[in-house]
Amino acid sequence: MQYSVEIQNVVNNALSDLKQQHSASKLANTPITNTHFLARWVTKSIKSQCYDACVKDDLIRWQKASRSKGAGSDLLGTFERISSVYQRIVPIGEEHAPVLDSDIEAFMDHMENLGWEVVNEFELTEKTQIFADQPNSFVLCAKQCDDCFDGTDLVKPMSFYVRGNHVAFVEEATKNGFLLHKQTDYKSIVKYHGEYRIYPNNHGKKLAEIPFNIE
Repeated sequence: MQYSVEIQNVVNNALSDLKQQHSASKLANTPITNTHFLARWVTKSIKSQCYDACVKDDLIRWQKASRSKGAGSDLLGTFERISSVYQRIVPIGEEHAPVLDSDIEAFMDHMENLGWEVVNEFELTEKTQIFADQPNSFVLCAKQCDDCFDGTDLVKPMSFYVRGNHVAFVEEATKNGFLLHKQTDYKSIVKYHGEYRIYPNNHGKKLAEIPFNIE
């Protein structure tokens, strides 16, 4: 089962069931009752094993969050954001566009225009320190810029190394059609930079970083 399909099945089914409860006036539309309903829904899904194992870790994480944070876990908001992002970038039932070298080049230009330092001239084969003039930097490996593509299409996972405002970077990447998968916060082959990966056709095998602010 493709992860991007199954995670949408999970959150969309949960949101649909919640909406039905509201429509039937069986559930008050409040943060506490919504979280309680979704927490029970998640627990039932885990016990029934009705979804593919690829989303098991997500379900367990949400179950733990609801138990420890209650309404503060914001399961409803989380599910809505996941549904929105995945529907826009990898919609169910449609062919998913390849990630192109031109897409990445355009994104590099975009981030540079936003004042980020963009570096892609080094082969990153060992621990490297990049000296940047800007507080925010975005680094790509020159070797990956060649080796991860077959013609114009991305065919292997590619790393984005990020220092500075990670929240803004995730927002901009998502708006530009990339699903980012965090590997590290700041420890990576590029000193002081966190690592994210993008995948061919945006088909990652775990939940992507979901921005809080979605346009």
